[in-house]
Amino acid sequence: MKIRKPITTLFIGLLFFFSELPAQEKTFEYDASLLLISSSNDIRPMWLVSNQWGKFDQFGSSEGLVELGAQYSLVQTKTFNLTAGLRGLVNFDYSESALQEAFVKGNFWFVDFTIGKEQFSPIIINDELSSGMFLMNSNARPVPRITVGIFDYLPLGFTKNWVEVKGGMSQGWLNDDRIEKSNSANDVLLHEKFAYMRLGNTKIQPYAGLVHSALFGGTRPNGTEIPIDFWATFTASGSATLGGGEETNAAGAHMGMWDFGFTWENAFGNLQFYWQKPFADGSGLKIYNGDNKDYILGVLAHPKGLNWLTGLSVEVFKTDYQSGYGIPDPLYPVDYNGHSAGSIIWMRDIEDDFDGFMHALFPDTEGTTGWTEEGVMRELEIRLNEGHQYGGRDDYMNNGSYYNGWVYNGMNMGTALYHTAEKVRKYANSWEEYGQVNFYNNRVNGFHIGAEGVILPQLRYRVKSTYAINKGTYGEAFRGRSSWTRTEEYFFTESKKQLYSMLELSWDTPWLDGLQLSAKLAIDSGQLYDSTGGQLSVIYAPSIKK
Repeated sequence: MKIRKPITTLFIGLLFFFSELPAQEKTFEYDASLLLISSSNDIRPMWLVSNQWGKFDQFGSSEGLVELGAQYSLVQTKTFNLTAGLRGLVNFDYSESALQEAFVKGNFWFVDFTIGKEQFSPIIINDELSSGMFLMNSNARPVPRITVGIFDYLPLGFTKNWVEVKGGMSQGWLNDDRIEKSNSANDVLLHEKFAYMRLGNTKIQPYAGLVHSALFGGTRPNGTEIPIDFWATFTASGSATLGGGEETNAAGAHMGMWDFGFTWENAFGNLQFYWQKPFADGSGLKIYNGDNKDYILGVLAHPKGLNWLTGLSVEVFKTDYQSGYGIPDPLYPVDYNGHSAGSIIWMRDIEDDFDGFMHALFPDTEGTTGWTEEGVMRELEIRLNEGHQYGGRDDYMNNGSYYNGWVYNGMNMGTALYHTAEKVRKYANSWEEYGQVNFYNNRVNGFHIGAEGVILPQLRYRVKSTYAINKGTYGEAFRGRSSWTRTEEYFFTESKKQLYSMLELSWDTPWLDGLQLSAKLAIDSGQLYDSTGGQLSVIYAPSIKK
């Protein structure tokens, strides 16, 4: 695993510089683990490998690794804190070993920051118990990045602490090998930001947030560098610098998520309710217009006084609509007035002669007059879009200009419930693939439950079970997102049901403080594939203060 020189140089420079600053108290923490997994199927059970920061490959019969991590508090003052950390994965197959973490992080006054590769996301609720965040979750390896912001809610004094805010912005580098197709790109840049507001001074604290993730820049397989227009990418607006479709739509590839909910501390325990709305374009962003019918609805509870149940997660998710079946844009059915068949019909190009446009494309409309933009659009929907509105088939986590989409080192940077082409090919019958995007199964509905608790004073359990209805993707069900020609022998023509389950037992040994033994049993079964697997872990994680 390589790290870009600017990040490496900056990391080492900051480490030396800040190590000379005075500190009140320095702490050193380290951990060491031996991790072994085995699977009956080349596809490993999902909850055996997912939401663990990409430590394990999602394919293969067996794997073993030694994990070594350490972090050192360099500076601790009232206004400034700085910590440096390293983590390595030494795989039994040494060629698969990786530098998992290399970072400096801290805060100055009320501003938090992290620089480098760190197993951290500022928006995660509880990826160990839930199915994981839709964006910015813990499924893939840490991306080398710089993140600055307010990571925890900050009360605003001028509102008498009734309003609390958090937010931040991150710039990352996808430095994995991403060249697979002509529309692939290496050295892709990752821009992410989030902004939240919460009501304070009350037991029930409602909040609202917006998360945005974008891919931009990079180098094509032929060596062509993709132009960068950062401000257009930041605002998800068109760019004349990039030209083509990205001049009229948005520069780069974009995914987002609305995040609404409330936290409530009461006699029962600490509760969090959340309602998240993923989107991939402007129609999904504008949730008030009713076009966004996808959601993740969940509750996370930490009961008080119940040792046998210390945590509970329940989720219902629906991500199959993606703005509907209608193709994204109206397309010319035949060559017309300098426009080739299949090119986009822009209303601004025909607004001076709607009547002439309709008469030329559809001769049976001869004699009708008074066509308006709304009337033309509705007629195009009826004749060319099977009655559906244009602007559908959002294709979550995919993008036509960036084949790999939201993937890093082969693992989803978003929800683990979506399957890449590589994974689908391992369990599905073959069909004539259109092959323009990486995620072949991103229309997923289902239900998830997770629980954890204490069995004996030193013995804990954790269970997760997820029932998923898998519907593939619009781009493979048809001959691309802008086609109504259905794919023959398509594996997901009928929805496929799958159950992912996992039981984990963790024992804090009495022999040595900080020594833990852990065992997992995970089973995936259903209409996709059947796989049973296990994980054994020996973890030593003491804390040492100097």
